[in-house]
This record gives sequence, C-alpha cells and structure tokens, in this order.
Amino acid sequence: MLHSFLLLVALWSGVPQDMSGEDVIRAMHDRYAGKWYENLALVQTVTYYDVESGAPDSFRVWYESIQLPGTVRSDIAPLDAGNCELYTDETWTRFQADTVVGSRPGPHPILLLGFDVYLQPVEETLEKLERFRVDLSQVRTEEWQGRQTYVVGDESRQLWVDMENLLLARLLLKNPNTGSEREIRMEAYEPLGGGWIATELTFMRNGRVDLYERYDYWTIEVEFQPSIFATSGRTRPAWVRN
Repeated sequence: MLHSFLLLVALWSGVPQDMSGEDVIRAMHDRYAGKWYENLALVQTVTYYDVESGAPDSFRVWYESIQLPGTVRSDIAPLDAGNCELYTDETWTRFQADTVVGSRPGPHPILLLGFDVYLQPVEETLEKLERFRVDLSQVRTEEWQGRQTYVVGDESRQLWVDMENLLLARLLLKNPNTGSEREIRMEAYEPLGGGWIATELTFMRNGRVDLYERYDYWTIEVEFQPSIFATSGRTRPAWVRN
C-alpha cells in the first residue's frame, strides 16, 4: 500500500520521491494494460545521412509488419528485390534476394520500450532492459521539448519518459569503453487505438543525425499470416504493395 501511495504522489506532483525506474516501467505498463494494439502495419520513409557532412545522403521506403510483443518484419523497396529484415525471438535476420545473408542477436530498444512494454509482463521488460545497463535506481524530472519527463538512469545511459502519457521520448546510450553515444528520439506521437504511435524517429551518433524515419501511413486494422515471420520461405505480407 505504501509503495502504491508513493507512486501516486510521484505521478501527481512530478517529483520522484523515492520513485525507481522499475516504478516508471510498471506505470507505463499499467496505464495501457489491455488497451494497446497488438498488430501494426506502417509505411515509412527512411533518410540516411552522410557521416562526414551531416547532409541527407539517400532515401528508402520500408514496409513494416509489427506483431506485438516482440516481432517486426521490414520489407525494403523495391519489393521485387526481395530485401527484408526480420526481428523475432530476439534475433535480427537480414535477407537479400529472398536469401538469408546474416543474423545477429538483439535487443531491439525501440520495440521493447516503445511498444512491448505496454503488453508483456513488467518482469519480462525489466529482464530485457538489464542488457542496456540503465541504472534504475536513479530517477529525476527534466523538461524535454516543452513537456515534463521522467529521466531514468545515470549520465551515460538514460530513458526519458513523458510524464503525462507515459511514452518513451528519448533514449541515450553511451559506450563506457569508447565514449561513443547513441541517441534515439521518438516524436510526433499520434493516438492509435488504445495506445499511441510515434510518427517520427531520429537516430543520432555523437550528437549528429545519421538516420531519420517518418511514418507516412499506419493502421492497426490488419492481420498477418504467420508465414511472413518465418525465417525460411519469404512470403510477402498481403497488405504490402509498391
């Protein structure tokens, strides 16, 4: 009872008051438990930036089929080329010309903290979050783009969570060995079903943008055939069109 009371005080006042990162993750989950969508189809324009000049370098259109929690398939235009990325069972698999050309273990931070956190058990999210080595004992509040956020973590690894809607706003991950820093920003949120969707994502390395995603179309009114998420047999999602 005391734990719940302290959490409510923190949420009402905007002051952590003994609130932990685990409390923030639990609040995110509980806010949308039983409400968040499970299937999502979207079309996104991906802009790649030149590392040296910082200018846009190239563009791609990706068709994403997302089954929550835990699974994403990305078909990359032109579709006839058979290029695809699949994330399932916490493993990335890359296809070229419908042939597997590589795989590597996860995790997938955007999927975990932007989507899965609202559907899967809190304990599962916390277990997977351990891989990012975020110090969950540290929580403070900061303003970010005009909105109050919870900042979970130390100076090198942080989750920024919008206090009002309990959505991931920002993720900072610094490599302790090299000092290299990755930053992901989730912005331009739109209501969707019983949840939300960030329609613009910015990926930065050492303070410079290297990738930008803009969602041009999205729907939760979709069902996926299981075969599209198989690691053999490249069945194209029925909803995907050039």
